[in-house]
Amino acid sequence: MMTHLKSPSMNDPKQPSGTQDSLVTIQTFEGGSDLQLIHGYGDNGFRITGARLSGSVFVLPRITQSWTPPADCSQLTAAHITALFDDTHPPLFILGVGGAPMEPLLDLATQLRSIGIALEVMSTPAACRTW
Repeated sequence: MMTHLKSPSMNDPKQPSGTQDSLVTIQTFEGGSDLQLIHGYGDNGFRITGARLSGSVFVLPRITQSWTPPADCSQLTAAHITALFDDTHPPLFILGVGGAPMEPLLDLATQLRSIGIALEVMSTPAACRTW
């Protein structure tokens, strides 16, 4: 189910002729019992929906899997990421890189943008809280 929300402004501005609304699309999930929730992180691992996982993980709304990205995140490519998606991909990919990000990963962002995925690089704690 998709829900479209408009700005709560009392005076919606008129859209100039030929422009489209900039609406935020919010997706709801049916039967949320298998949603992957990050309940904790640290000590080289994560606690996700009751399971303790060590090392890097790839979290999707209903599936969490172990992941072995390149040791040097500057070597990460869109192919490393898209290989883990099913038939569709999300509009946003959140990449937790351990501590504070030291590089913007512009090449990876460009590769992902070309297939319709925005990249957000952040520390792993920030990525867990955002998810």
